[in-house]
Amino acid sequence: MPPNQQRRNPHSYAAILDATFEQLTSVGYQRMTIEAVASMAGVGKATVYRWWPNKARLVVEALSKRCELPPVTSTGDLRHDVRSLVERAIELMVKTPLGATLPHLAGDFDDAPEARVELLEWLGPTRASQRALLYEAAGRGDLPHDLDAGLTLDLMAGAIMYRHLLGDDLDDRFVEQFVGLIVDRQLPRIGTPDERLI
Repeated sequence: MPPNQQRRNPHSYAAILDATFEQLTSVGYQRMTIEAVASMAGVGKATVYRWWPNKARLVVEALSKRCELPPVTSTGDLRHDVRSLVERAIELMVKTPLGATLPHLAGDFDDAPEARVELLEWLGPTRASQRALLYEAAGRGDLPHDLDAGLTLDLMAGAIMYRHLLGDDLDDRFVEQFVGLIVDRQLPRIGTPDERLI
């Protein structure tokens, strides 16, 4: 918790986070300005800078407070659980500003390393629960015992982000192909199973 957190006015704090999230949604990270956020929130620009030293840290905090990241739990049905992982990741990337924001936000991490730390702290618990789900499946014998769960999750997130940024489909077919890749160790194929028989 920042040392000046206790001095924040709760109403202004909430208004700033709401305005930041709205700006990310409407104009995106690159075009968002502290001036616009302050104006929308009804506070002075100095107030924003007093609580957040740069745009990157403000954005990470707004995302962490306005995007829900519930932990995942295993049902014992690997196919169902992996499908839920993929669908949740798609929903987060597509239906919130996170997917479009992350690539631009990462470009500011060299100048705002604390923002990277705060982002990882926010994502950490959900990622840990996702890894635990995959390792539990490996412990049951449903996945290889030497599975690299972290890299598996990176592949999923990277594929979703890449396709989203390029405007490619993230439809049911993509979900099923990615589930098949993890659960059945089956590489994605072109066409449906019936079409491949022709």
